[in-house]
Parts: sequence; structure tokens; C-alpha cells
Amino acid sequence: MLRQFIVFAAVVFNCFAARVELNWDVGYVFGIRDGFTYRRAIGVNGELPFPPVHVTQGDTLVINVHNSLDVPTSIHAHGLLNNGTNYYDGPDMVTQCGIPPGESFTYVLETKNQFGTFWIHGHTRHQEVDGLHTPLIIHSRKQPVVDYDEELIMTFEDWFTTEFAVRQAYIDSLEDIRTLTSNFPKALINGYDGNKTAPIKFVPGKKYRLRVICMSINNWFKFRIPGHTMTLIEADGVESMPLEVDGLSMGPGQRYSVIVTAHDSDEFNYMYNVTSYSDALVSQGLTPMVYTGLINYRDGAPVKTIQSPADEQLVWPEETAIQVLDKQAELPVDRRIELTMKKFTYTNQEHLTTLGTTLYKPVLVPTLYTALSMGDLAANSSVYGPQTNAYVLKHLDVVEVVINNPERVDHTFHFHGHNVQVIETGPYGNSSTISREPVAHQQSGPWPMWRDTVQVRGFEFIRVRFRADNPGVWFMHCHLSWHEYNGVAVVFIEAPDVLQKQQSVPEEMVEMCKRQGIPTQGNGAGNQGFDLSGLPPAIYPISVESAN
Repeated sequence: MLRQFIVFAAVVFNCFAARVELNWDVGYVFGIRDGFTYRRAIGVNGELPFPPVHVTQGDTLVINVHNSLDVPTSIHAHGLLNNGTNYYDGPDMVTQCGIPPGESFTYVLETKNQFGTFWIHGHTRHQEVDGLHTPLIIHSRKQPVVDYDEELIMTFEDWFTTEFAVRQAYIDSLEDIRTLTSNFPKALINGYDGNKTAPIKFVPGKKYRLRVICMSINNWFKFRIPGHTMTLIEADGVESMPLEVDGLSMGPGQRYSVIVTAHDSDEFNYMYNVTSYSDALVSQGLTPMVYTGLINYRDGAPVKTIQSPADEQLVWPEETAIQVLDKQAELPVDRRIELTMKKFTYTNQEHLTTLGTTLYKPVLVPTLYTALSMGDLAANSSVYGPQTNAYVLKHLDVVEVVINNPERVDHTFHFHGHNVQVIETGPYGNSSTISREPVAHQQSGPWPMWRDTVQVRGFEFIRVRFRADNPGVWFMHCHLSWHEYNGVAVVFIEAPDVLQKQQSVPEEMVEMCKRQGIPTQGNGAGNQGFDLSGLPPAIYPISVESAN
């Protein structure tokens, strides 16, 4: 009887699933987003910001992308697991070749059992930095954790006065990022100048679900509505046990859903507070920047002034404090991978931060295509090239990843293809030159939260776990754009033997590579066996530098 019920439920679920199709023309747009600077950016169908994407759990999302840029492009649905369709994940030269200028490609994204708050962004040449991003909301078919009347989307972005390529060339010219004294980003709230964002309308007595998305690429954001309490119910597309917090502290790529109950009276309006900051630039006096906006109960009502306590006295959602709703216990560990942030001087005389000793650099063949075409050798990390930073994982192993950060700079790390259990955070390393509050040791409760993007604060470590149940090639990288650009990333080659039996790259993707002269078979250099001739010379560390 139980099996019959499960089959019946699956049939009913599939009957309601829809195919949602969008046409995106990715191209350049011009405008002033921050209230100051007219500049070129990247939008969709001539718009920036362009509309959020709404689908329902179980739907198939089809995005027909036409590239009107003068360089390749690709998109990534941040947080979507793409189980069985690794080739639609999006990162250029990891799972695909970029879409060439003037050409089109169709992404077929299956939501399956996922629902919650996500976003879609560019994943070629850091085009998300220049505007190629929008919210992706997957509405659940089941009863929410906490009932609510309406939902609203809140997005936070950092917006620079110049395009990514121009700014990165400037950063590359600096001996030390800490000497950066100009070009600090302004904040955008809901796509526009943070000081001019439209008011948020509250109706007395109603409950609102705020889907809050940090679409920044450098800055952290804190969000509060003084005089109101937030109940957190979701992190990164995973339902959590309800947790009361005073506000949200979010790093690049992270998302939360909170329930906010409006007051019963419309006697007063209120102000929300958004603080944008970056620990990388704290010594220059450029951060933090504070923005406010109106919570409008009634047009013309006076704004109630509320004295806010210091941040240290408020409750923020710590990674380990959030508990998953479905009460999954800690997974037992089969394999442990420890990655430590280190700053080295390399053989090319660059001074760069890495995970371990290897800077990630793209190779000549998309890494997924190597995993699919190298037979038994796909289980040997050497065939992917010396700077792919590849880790080969066994099917269904539980992998524990420890990320150590002895630097003062905060990071977020995004796991493609997986949510991870947040097990533990604590102090790591120390500074003789930087004064800051010591990091506390925090162990997760009995049901650790699952999420796809985790914070690793300065002088902190984090311990996370996931089960290798999604055969494919999955990028794991710092979501600060300049760190990803510099190679703070690894690639998990997950169950290549199973992958070869279950998946094959669509022919149109293979042809798209061939038209650009990109090999689609062989090792990282496009050769057979361990012959990696043709790859750019690898760079290696020659001395370690102080992380402070």
C-alpha cells in the first residue's frame, strides 16, 4: 500500500509540473545604477535589473540564451543541484565552453525536489559582477514552515564605477590589496541606488516572507528592521527550524527567508537598515556604508525613532546555530579534505592567496569532458592538469571538507552540485597586527543546517560534510570575484566511473566547443594519457607570505 501511495503521489506531482520557457538576450546596457556613475553593464533583453524568475517545485525551467556580447557567456543557477545534468551547471571550462558571441544555447534546468530562494548569474569572465544576475524563486508545493500572507524579495548588490576587467587590471597592479583606496562599491537594494529604493509596503497584522538574497561579489551586508523581529525559516534553499533573529548578516551568494509580522497599528512608519562593508578594506575608512529605507504602513505617517543596540548585543544567524527542519543528524565521515588559505609569492612573481598551494587555472578542455572521455584514467587527478586543483571522490562517500582561514579577510565558499552540512566553526591562526574580536568555537546542534554557500570569517575554520551522491564535475570556489579570478577554487571530480555510465554531453554543446576550436576529449591538454604538453606553464609557490 505504501509503495502504491508513493507512486500515486509522484504521478500527481508530475501532473502539476510545468515547463517554463524564457528567452534571454544577454547584451550590453548603459545607465546609472548607483546614482552617480553612467557606465556600461550587462543586462537581459535590454533591461537591468531584469525580472526575477519564478517557477514551482518540480517545474522544468528552460532558458534560451542568445549572446549579444562581444565575448563568450554562460549562466549558473546558484544552488540548483543539476543532478543528472551536470553539463547545464554553467561555469566556463569546468562544465561547458562559453556561448560564443552571436550564438544561442538552451539550458534545461530541472527543479525536481528543490524549492526555496536561489539566484541565476553569469559564470564566464565574471559577468555577474557587471549585472548578469537575477533572483530565482522556486515555490514549494507544500505547506510552509510558518504561515504568511505575502512574500517580498530583497536583493543586495555592490556596484562598482568600472567594469570588472578594468577594475581587476587595477587591482592586479597593486602590491597589496590593502592599499586599495578608490573605487569602493556603492550598495544597490532591489536593483537600484540604496538611498533611493522604493518603500516596502506593510499592512497592519499581516505576516510577510522576505526572501533576502546577497548578490554581491565583494561586500557583506547586514539587514535589520528595528522594532520588528525576524523568524528565519530558510537558508540557501533549505528549510530550517524557525529561529528568531534581530537581523541578517550575509556574505556574497547567501540567501535567507525570514518571516516578519507587521504591527497591528498603522500609527507609525519604520525604517529598515542595510549596512554594506568589507573587511578587506576596513583600514581605509571606506567601510561600512549605511543605507536606510522606508517600511510604509501608511502614507504620511510619522517615522518612529528606535534606538538600536550595538551589533554585538543583537542576535544574528550564526552558521552553526541554524538547524535543518527535517532533523538530519551528522553524517559519518569516509574521507577528509583539509584546505588552508595561504598567500604565496609564485614563480611568476605574483602575490596571491590560494587554497593549499595550487592556484586554480582553467585548462584547454572543459574538465567535465575530460572526466567523461578518459575512461579509467578519469579517477587519477593528474589527467586534469596541475592547476585544476582536482580532488577525485568515490561514489556515495561522505566527504568532510575543512577550510582554514588564517587571513583577516572574510570569505564565502560556494559548493556547486551540493548542499553541505555545517558541522563546526572555530578559531584558526592569529594576527600580530590586526585587532579584532577573537573567533568563538561553535559546534552545530543535533541537526546541522545544510546550505550551498558558507562563510569563513577571518582567523576562522569551518568544517562541513556532504555525501558524494551527485556524479559530475563540481566547482567549489570563493565567491569574492577577485579571489575566484585569482584561482581560490578547487574542482571535485565526483564518481567519474558512475558519471561515464549515466551522462553524456548534448551534441549541441560539443559542437559549440568545436566552433571555437576547443577540444572536447582527452586530458586537460586535449591529449591522451598523462601527456599534458600544450598547457600553459604551471606556476608554483616559491615563498609563503604573512596572511596578516
